[in-house]
Amino acid sequence: LTRLRKSIFDFLAPYLDDVSYLDLFCGTGSYLFEAVSRGVKTAVGVELEKKLVNAINQQAEKYQIENNLFCYCDDVFEIIKKFDSQKKIFDIIMVAPPQYRHIIDKTLLLLEEHSIVSDEHLILCQHDTSETKHINFLQFEIIQQRKYGNTTFTILKKPT
Repeated sequence: LTRLRKSIFDFLAPYLDDVSYLDLFCGTGSYLFEAVSRGVKTAVGVELEKKLVNAINQQAEKYQIENNLFCYCDDVFEIIKKFDSQKKIFDIIMVAPPQYRHIIDKTLLLLEEHSIVSDEHLILCQHDTSETKHINFLQFEIIQQRKYGNTTFTILKKPT
């Protein structure tokens, strides 16, 4: 997993300087900490599991990066609507749900309906390689697909 995270962030490196990063279904928050260490301005996580959220926010305080990294304990589908109503905009959005089937589709549909992505955004969807052909990427443009064993990252952009 560490190698996978490094590979993805090596790919993202040119896009990370001074941007806002949103990690939906952030789990342990490892991608959030990686994003901050690579130069993002803000890294925001969303996770339903309260213990994980508390651990992430405590780690951020411990490393004195709580001004740059924060995790919300919330439902991803609800928080996308909240962020939209608060006019929050993100440059890079990671979508890596625990069970992939149809959750990516539902998330992308909400991202299409709610304006929380900047004009120069990238959306990364992490999914099982066997699921790739079953995911509806809607009208998002597929910039690239990167396979790492059983895991595929599909990098998307809204059509201009």
